Amino acid sequence: MKSSKARTTLDPNTTDRTFSGRHPTWSEVVESFPEKARADIDSIQDNHGCLPAAAVGRLLGSTFKDMGSLMMSLLPLAQKYAVVPVSHYQVGAVAAGMPIYDTGWANLYLGANFEFANAALSFTVHGEQSATNHAWLRGEAGIQKLAISAAPCGYCRQFLYELVTAKSLAILLPDPNDPSSYISAPLTDFLPSAFGPEDLRIQSGLMDSTLENHYLALPGGEPTDPVIVAAMAAACASYAPYPTDTAFGYAGVAIQLSDNSIYAGRNAENAAYNPSLSPLESALSFMNMSRPLGSSAAVVRCVLVEVPTLSSQFSATNTVLAAYSPDVSLEYFAASVVL
Repeated sequence: MKSSKARTTLDPNTTDRTFSGRHPTWSEVVESFPEKARADIDSIQDNHGCLPAAAVGRLLGSTFKDMGSLMMSLLPLAQKYAVVPVSHYQVGAVAAGMPIYDTGWANLYLGANFEFANAALSFTVHGEQSATNHAWLRGEAGIQKLAISAAPCGYCRQFLYELVTAKSLAILLPDPNDPSSYISAPLTDFLPSAFGPEDLRIQSGLMDSTLENHYLALPGGEPTDPVIVAAMAAACASYAPYPTDTAFGYAGVAIQLSDNSIYAGRNAENAAYNPSLSPLESALSFMNMSRPLGSSAAVVRCVLVEVPTLSSQFSATNTVLAAYSPDVSLEYFAASVVL
């Protein structure tokens, strides 16, 4: 099975609407924006946590002076998605994908931290990871800007340095001296003397589709179960350029919710290993950012497809699943690489 990676085209159309039927928290934040901007801001929910580039263009023409200001204004909305039963500290992030059309506009992707009660803190998905993962799974080929509600920790600086656009990525942060402004600096300023993919002889990075296009097979042949199919496709599109003694860590997870919706996540390795994002963390974060704020997210099935390696995702997936959905048993499928 070969992965297929097509960039998502977000719905550029918005219509007049009221905010009835939305989660009260969502409506409250949307209504804090200028009236002429609210319909486009509210469309983020209909576009699964994304603001389409066409809407970005309208907002830049009517309300915001530049894309950075717009991204910073969306951080309070992104923070509302945070799942923080342990720290109760909400981190919001907004990632700008690569420019599209001839305008320089870009799709914007919300992200928020996601914690797991009764599991080690190391399983937490950071807000920066969430926004990056969101853009990646929507088909972006890189990130040009990342706005964050607080300065990135060292873990996230290392995670972001894995990106194919790491050396040109701009980090936007609130200006401590002027709440109405922001500061911008290259990621490389936050991580001097960095260790990254090039140190391990990888000349590209995360979000480069040429490194995320693998041929895998299952012993029983091509799957037909939609959850297994989704997990298999995610494994085929995973980012795992670092070999162990046995194989590369191609792995994907798909979860099915009680409403039968399916969300898949991919393994995203890191040259420094620890900031890697596991496929179940990827799937749960993507699910969280894609669904309406406050909606039910009860997992009823979880499927892991991986090529077995010395860095297997099995134990970590079981641990996170047990913390998030203790009544769900992991379904495991060992794949092989088709040469």
